Amino acid sequence: MSLTEAELLDDLRQRLFAPTRSPHPLAIGLELELIPLHQSTHTRALATESERVSTTEVLSRLAERSGWLEQSNGGDPPSWKLDDGARISFEPGGQIEISTAPQPTASEVIDSTQILVATIRDAMSKDGIELLACGVDPYNDIQGVPLQLRRDRYTGMTRYFDSIGPSGVQMMRQTAALQMNLERGDDPKSRWRLLNSLAPIVVALFANSRQYAGKRTEWASYRAQLWRALDPSRTGIIYNESAHVERYLAFALDAVAMRGSGDLAYRPFRDWIHEPAINRDDWVFHLSTLFPEVRPKEFFELRSADTIEPDALAAPVLFVTSLVYDEGSASRAIELIGPPSGKLLERAGRLGLADPEIRRIASRLVVLALDGARRLGNDYLRRAHLAAAYQYFARALSTTDI
Repeated sequence: MSLTEAELLDDLRQRLFAPTRSPHPLAIGLELELIPLHQSTHTRALATESERVSTTEVLSRLAERSGWLEQSNGGDPPSWKLDDGARISFEPGGQIEISTAPQPTASEVIDSTQILVATIRDAMSKDGIELLACGVDPYNDIQGVPLQLRRDRYTGMTRYFDSIGPSGVQMMRQTAALQMNLERGDDPKSRWRLLNSLAPIVVALFANSRQYAGKRTEWASYRAQLWRALDPSRTGIIYNESAHVERYLAFALDAVAMRGSGDLAYRPFRDWIHEPAINRDDWVFHLSTLFPEVRPKEFFELRSADTIEPDALAAPVLFVTSLVYDEGSASRAIELIGPPSGKLLERAGRLGLADPEIRRIASRLVVLALDGARRLGNDYLRRAHLAAAYQYFARALSTTDI
């Protein structure tokens, strides 16, 4: 079968941009990535080691003690499912990803993530492995981090990115992010606009990856720079005020499909849709290879933050949930930031909070977020988490700003 643009547009509208009616309308889920290193050498601890203990071995032992369900991934390292719905898995370079189940409140997702990270770190430390909460590997270059996942998805991505330049494989194997998953709500268009507008400020507020491979870079978030440089056809801020779903369709169709190999040239997905062999599964897979700052799924996935130490996790969670879920803060944030800006995104990754305009906007948004968190109430975000977030913002900005 082939595909038409009309049916793909309808798919996006119905599946990825439609309003949601959740029993927990303020729910949030997280995906937190950590970089494993050998404590003694700061070389990468790999999921598939032959000479030293692997992170897979450590997690398998922990899973057996904890009653986690181990799930096989073909010849790749396994993943683990926890009783509360959380999942532990590996990224292509062996980074460890902790994916929470959606939680009804901000404090619940903070608590569950902090407990799980502490448990895994304790197990790893007994085998001389540390889990670094940094947006990019500050010690090793790409030669020290082989591809750990050999499934078709990742070998195909590697071939494609190798055909463009070095940033793609560096992103796959050497970066670590915090992704926040939020309900689309009753008005997905307004929420989509707000999240895309917030993306540069999130980059700047939580940038911690200036160092890469033993050298200082020119970027406050080198992770953000690698993501932007890997392939402009599938990254960035994707928004159009009058036709946001149509804009995302155009973005998806114009993005190069990872279908070429050998003598076959890589082509935009738009060129493939009339091929008889192309079907809906190919479309769904293609969407999963797009990496905009905000990605529509069964929820909206904000992908802009460097990963963060769990004891500071309250700051990004408060910042995003309060500005998105508190109606007063959301409306004022939209007025303050203005429309989504790719130029601001580039500056945020390069300069971070050293950019005067970004710092001014960030300071005012933090005030709105703290106010919004108080209105959402102690049942949604406990005072201890509110205080931890305030401490982070006071360090990142200054107490006079907030």
